[in-house]
Amino acid sequence: MEESREIINGYELLEPLKNKNAGFSRWTFAKKDGTEWFLKEFLDPVFPTDSKIGATQLFVRRQACRDFEKKRIDLYTAVNSSSDGNIIRVQEFFRHGSRYYITMERVPGEPISIPRLMHLPMGVRMQLCRVIAHSVACLHEKKIVHSDIKDRNIMIKKTAMQTFTAKIIDFDCSFLEDVPPQSESELGGDQIYLSPEACLFLCGEETKLTTKMDVFSLGILFHQYLTGYVPWYDTGEFDYLHEAVLEGAKAGVSEKVPAEWRPVIEQMLIGDPEQRCSIEDVCRKIIPGYRSIDVNANAGNGFIFAENLGGL
Repeated sequence: MEESREIINGYELLEPLKNKNAGFSRWTFAKKDGTEWFLKEFLDPVFPTDSKIGATQLFVRRQACRDFEKKRIDLYTAVNSSSDGNIIRVQEFFRHGSRYYITMERVPGEPISIPRLMHLPMGVRMQLCRVIAHSVACLHEKKIVHSDIKDRNIMIKKTAMQTFTAKIIDFDCSFLEDVPPQSESELGGDQIYLSPEACLFLCGEETKLTTKMDVFSLGILFHQYLTGYVPWYDTGEFDYLHEAVLEGAKAGVSEKVPAEWRPVIEQMLIGDPEQRCSIEDVCRKIIPGYRSIDVNANAGNGFIFAENLGGL
């Protein structure tokens, strides 16, 4: 007899929820109306359903949930409306019981590792960088800071035309530039790709967090795509590139990077975000015939389903 699968808000889970590479969340794949989706469960916040807790505590915790909902709905609406087709949109955001969930399009396959990527021709890898830069420019036009640009959050997909394209996923750490994190616990990211200003913030220092964070991360990622490794720094003295840059060192860009791209990568890796180039600057230099993003081009794609959020 076939074992029944768990169903959450109409989504039939194809596998149990798991925490692999998920930070403060769990994920799985699920099916609804004949389509397979990526489903993620947030471990925090937890909506209080226990009537035994005091009225004051109940109010405080429910207010925190309301704040979380508003921030997520504003963010996901902006993400969806920025999508050029290579930014994976959020399908639904909802609460089921005491937990919050999002569902997104399931992108077939796994992120291609950097070593595997090196088997592709340089021209293909350069084109992938262009696709990613354009997608990030779409996010930045909406003042969205992805905040967790890294190899695992870029899905390399083979198209029907047997070429490759790149899809940006995972907006768990993202925020709108005018609603930045207020505490260290609210800022996520990967140490390998972390920007200097994000490091300062995590160390409790006052600093401004902007879309320039993503530009620094992309500089590292593009260097990996083009050479197979991160930019050079003194690994005997520092664990990560952002630490070296904060101490005044300059990121070492390899000669394996195509000559016309080296100055661009160097500008992406400048420590001071005020001096660092923007993603628009990057696009103008690496995408032939690039035109600025039309901020309203995808305005019809911002619908978020929040049907289980009633009654808060």
